[in-house]
Amino acid sequence: MSEGEVTKWLTSRGNPGALTLPMARDLAHESLLGWYIAPYSHEHFCIGKLTLDKLASRHIVTDEEGKALAFPTIEAARTFMKHQLGILTPQIFEF
Repeated sequence: MSEGEVTKWLTSRGNPGALTLPMARDLAHESLLGWYIAPYSHEHFCIGKLTLDKLASRHIVTDEEGKALAFPTIEAARTFMKHQLGILTPQIFEF
């Protein structure tokens, strides 16, 4: 899957605005590239998938209520991605 197709992939599954955890699991099974960890509100970190599509530059993984999954440390986010998504080498953004 080209990284520019993430938004289209989500749209085809009926949810272009949110990458829920179950959808992230499916997407990680199809595409291991483009996953990241980035700073998020109040010293937390979120996880997501980059895209080159003009509709959105990135997709943050959310819970079923649409709230971003947030982790207290990069290591906690990395461990979650490894065990829940099978992503071993996410890009780390530290601003």
